[in-house]
Amino acid sequence: MTHLVDVIMGGPSGEAPVSRNSGEAIAAALESAGCDVQRVDINERLDLDKLRSGAVAFNIVHGIYGEDGTLQRELDAANVCYVGSDAEASELCMNKEGTKQTLKRVHVPTPIGMRVSLKNVFDPRELRFETMTGLVVKPAIGGSSLGLHIIDSPSFLLPAVEAVLNDLGPIDILIEEKLSGPEYTVALIEEADGLRALPPICITAEEGCYDYEAKYNRDDTDYKIINDAALIHRLQDLAERTYRACGCRDFARVDIMANDQGDLKVLEVNTLPGFTDHSLVPKAAAAAGISFSELCLRLVQQAAQRMEAYHGR
Repeated sequence: MTHLVDVIMGGPSGEAPVSRNSGEAIAAALESAGCDVQRVDINERLDLDKLRSGAVAFNIVHGIYGEDGTLQRELDAANVCYVGSDAEASELCMNKEGTKQTLKRVHVPTPIGMRVSLKNVFDPRELRFETMTGLVVKPAIGGSSLGLHIIDSPSFLLPAVEAVLNDLGPIDILIEEKLSGPEYTVALIEEADGLRALPPICITAEEGCYDYEAKYNRDDTDYKIINDAALIHRLQDLAERTYRACGCRDFARVDIMANDQGDLKVLEVNTLPGFTDHSLVPKAAAAAGISFSELCLRLVQQAAQRMEAYHGR
């Protein structure tokens, strides 16, 4: 069966260049797998008239609009079947504070932190942490580590906040405890027989933290597949619990970090992780013996089966 697939890429956020790289890689992979692919590159909002009747939409628009539930709601309203999490789960996982509260209710550990609105006057004395050995400052809503700052002392907090203001405007931010690491990521995909956690990856950024540059532009970030069976089980179990608690669908990536005692804490959930040659989900799939084209095709087939089930009711 030849699948019609419309790959939606680009978008209004600062992550648009990564989205286009991901989209082109997905489109090429699906073409190699025999799909009839149309590339739909957008700058702001999607013109639904550009989508083909009966096609599966493969949305890979990172960041605002494409990843926060907005585009998903537009596709749902138009009865367009698409790859990935639905609007509710997408909106939740883009909201890091909302994700933290959801995970707290099911006893999944996350870093200690608080949300601060930069629309108001910020007083660092409001911070109350069990440890102040270091802090992480990041946007409360967003992805790709844009606006991420890691500081070793609270005395550097105001400059970090000012940097976020200069780069992203008066947004809400999260200020969290800095964990010592290592940092791990677990990709998950849904298969015919249920949810499957792929081999966990340990991430080590050569310079500083695993930020936007380390993710997409530098080649010195080290990725290692975990071999410790006990650690694999702990990471995969935590990732699966997180995926289910957030109501994700088709695929996602859960980022996890350890503290000094080796306790694992979930950093965030990515419902539309990157699909570039630097990206972690394709790396994890390859470690499980799944090629990039096969991975993309499986995701399209998952969505196509939903479309068939819907029209068959």
